[in-house]
Amino acid sequence: MSTISAYRRANDSVGIRNYIIVISTVSCVNTVVSKIGLHTGAIPITHEQGCVEFEDDHRQTVLALMRAGQNPNVYGVIVVGLGCEQTSSKDLIEAIESFGKPVKSLLVQQEGGSPETIAKGIELVRQLQKESTEVIRETESLAGLVVGVQCGGSDWTTAISGNTVIGRMTDLVIENGGTVLMSEVFGFPGSEHIVAERMITHEKGVEVLKMVEELRNDFLNDHGQTIEKINPTEGNKAGGITTLVEKSMGNIKKMGSSRIEGILKLGEQVPYPGLWIVDARVQGPDQFGTTGFAMAGANVTVFSTGRGTPIGNAVMPVIKITGNPKAYKRLESILDFNAGTVLEGKTIDSTGKELYEFLLEVASGKQTKSEINESFEFAIPREKARLT
Repeated sequence: MSTISAYRRANDSVGIRNYIIVISTVSCVNTVVSKIGLHTGAIPITHEQGCVEFEDDHRQTVLALMRAGQNPNVYGVIVVGLGCEQTSSKDLIEAIESFGKPVKSLLVQQEGGSPETIAKGIELVRQLQKESTEVIRETESLAGLVVGVQCGGSDWTTAISGNTVIGRMTDLVIENGGTVLMSEVFGFPGSEHIVAERMITHEKGVEVLKMVEELRNDFLNDHGQTIEKINPTEGNKAGGITTLVEKSMGNIKKMGSSRIEGILKLGEQVPYPGLWIVDARVQGPDQFGTTGFAMAGANVTVFSTGRGTPIGNAVMPVIKITGNPKAYKRLESILDFNAGTVLEGKTIDSTGKELYEFLLEVASGKQTKSEINESFEFAIPREKARLT
């Protein structure tokens, strides 16, 4: 049975990092939060919301920020607000503290201004950083490990070598008692029947078919076009992907061969180990998907890209792999793993096992390129009201 070296949290979850994060409650204080992060190495989470939002949108903003602070990779949190915004710092702090996290709070209007808040924030971060060094890694099973799998910037190699290698890794994570999350519902059309057949019950299979049917109908009603008009993207087509069906067949290979336990709403926590779908029906950049995984409590995401992308995430490492050996040679500064060796003669099985071993190393502390390059994106997913 595989093990990792990780941090056991107060709420009994398992973290693979000991991050200190600084959360902005409203866009008015984004610069303050960014400067605290710049001076301390803490990870800033900024956004463009937090005030004058409609109820559903604001609930999503708060949920995303709350889940960021609750993520098991986070040791401690500084919450920075203005003082008159819609977001309640008090409620946010209480929700994060309920997971056993140390949380400090600052309000610019009470501290005397931006310079004073930045100075106080630096001091508070230093305190949390000192405390965090006293927490030591322990040997843990994979029962507490949650892994997201995603692809973006795809080309013709993504399905053949990139996603198939991830699929083998997925099976190994599940076989050893861990959890894997798959999302990208926008990439399901054309293969939804295959996904439905993989669900553990007939009823859950029907849920998949309904989910994709709703997606198609919403897209047509909202935009007057079918989803195939924008997916594959122009970049996908330039990379050799011709149709959405072709893209979706490659997309679902990341699931491997394991049975799927069910569908999680955006922000819903994983109830028990296994393979799960996160229903994040969001249209936009890949950062929405990785943040959706983080909101579900993911420790790490394994991200396949044929053409290359530098994105990471504020509360978890992102392992970037490519199925394109030429892309790996050209973009090694942002890519972690070359699955393109499959095209050069290695087997999917052996390469998938190598990726699995690399995942365990990252879970035990090995830095990813996204962390080395300080790519700490956090993009709040926006969708119709399907929140937990």
